[in-house]
Amino acid sequence: MQAGSNHFAPKRQISLRISTRFVIRLTFLLSVFLCVQACRSAAPDDQAEKDLVVSALDTLVANSVADRPVATNEYSQRLTTYLEAHPTFYGAAAAILDEERNVVASPYVYRTTDGFQTLDLATPDYDIENQEWFSEPLTRDEAIWTSPYFDAGGGEIWMITRAVPARNEQGTFAIITTDLPTDDPRN
Repeated sequence: MQAGSNHFAPKRQISLRISTRFVIRLTFLLSVFLCVQACRSAAPDDQAEKDLVVSALDTLVANSVADRPVATNEYSQRLTTYLEAHPTFYGAAAAILDEERNVVASPYVYRTTDGFQTLDLATPDYDIENQEWFSEPLTRDEAIWTSPYFDAGGGEIWMITRAVPARNEQGTFAIITTDLPTDDPRN
């Protein structure tokens, strides 16, 4: 009897090894499939978030044109209210221009772990005139999305920015923005 049970033991071991290999390969293929599906479903969410920014920012700019803030603190209050209404947005700025299109102030409101922080980006250290989010929409006179960048001196994170010129009959009086956090593109 024992001789017969030894006779079947190698077949069981071979069968068990084949089954284990099959399960490992199947698990790997399933993991790859799920990863690909997750990547595919992430792209529309990113686009949906961008579409939300476009809609919300266009409304903020339209409201600023219809009822133009007079003081810097009014811009800051509007930006804070705007971010409170849109919890996935990281920050928002308004580069306020004079008649010669020079920046006179630029309140920037962004999220922190304790709520919101406000900075004025119109400083020599920040060099606002050479920031893509400011110079491109001003030069092209149209809304833009920036490429990913690290906002040193501002939000201090990797982000993309939607920037829109706010203009009335006298011309462009502000560049108003919304920032979305993004991954470091070098990774």
